[in-house]
Amino acid sequence: MSYVNKHLARTLEQQHKRSIRGLFLKIQDLNNECTLLRKRLEPQIDLSIYKDAVDYVDQFVSHTSILNLKFITNTQNLEVVVLHALLLEHILHNETAHSFEYENQLLQGYIQEILASNDHASTLFTNHHEKMLYYIHSQTV
Repeated sequence: MSYVNKHLARTLEQQHKRSIRGLFLKIQDLNNECTLLRKRLEPQIDLSIYKDAVDYVDQFVSHTSILNLKFITNTQNLEVVVLHALLLEHILHNETAHSFEYENQLLQGYIQEILASNDHASTLFTNHHEKMLYYIHSQTV
C-alpha cells in the first residue's frame, strides 16, 4: 500500500512540475511576442515620449530594461509580461500618427492569453494599470 501512495505522490509531483514549467514557458513566449511587437513599432514611434512609462515598468525588471529584456528571471516572470503588455497598450493608445490596427489586435490577443494564464494576472494587470497611469501623471506635473 505504501508503494502505491509513494508512486501516486511522485506522479502528482511530476505532473505539477510539468504544469508549472509549462506556465513559465508560456509566459516566456508571451514576453518574446511582446518584444517582437515593440520592435515592430519602434521605427514608427518616438520611444522617448514614453520615457515615464518605460521608467515605471523598469522598476519591476531586474538588472536590465524592458527595452532590452534579458535573464530568465525576467522573461518567465508573470509581472514582467503584464507590465510589458501594459506598456505596449499605453503606446498604442497614445499613438495617432500611424494606424496600428493589426498591432493592436495582436496585443489584445496577447493580453487575453496573459489573463487566461493565471488567476492572479487580472489583478496584476488592473493594479499596475492604475499605478502606471498615476506614475506617468505625477512625473509630468
